[in-house]
Amino acid sequence: MDRLSPAPKLTPAPKPVWQNDHYAVLVDEPMGVVWNVRTSHPFASVEELDAVKAALCLFLDGLGRSRYALLVDVRAAPGRNDPSWEAAMVRIRPRWFRGFRRIGVLVQSVVGALQIQRYARQDGIERLITSDEAALLRYLTEEG
Repeated sequence: MDRLSPAPKLTPAPKPVWQNDHYAVLVDEPMGVVWNVRTSHPFASVEELDAVKAALCLFLDGLGRSRYALLVDVRAAPGRNDPSWEAAMVRIRPRWFRGFRRIGVLVQSVVGALQIQRYARQDGIERLITSDEAALLRYLTEEG
């Protein structure tokens, strides 16, 4: 079963505002956090990845990114790191992550954390990577 809505422990559940087979976007206005929750549904191709991320980024643009921190929950994401996938993600991540006050990535495993850390080094975009949801929410809602 796909995890389409996170179960935050610090506030009432964020409100779902956009969804497709691969992502759900939820907004927690009181906390100022936008959730991008990855489902377990695999992408059929890099072209599908590009199209889905373009739609996701367009939606995020409309939210007013600077008002929010971004929490990306990839715990359900199927692992993938073939060369065409990696090249696509290098193109996509800067547009996806730009403009948010802070970025945090919620991972399930050490392997997932290592992959996201490698991405962060490649991108030069700071983000907290952890499997501790409460700690991630604290980081994303800190002032400064």
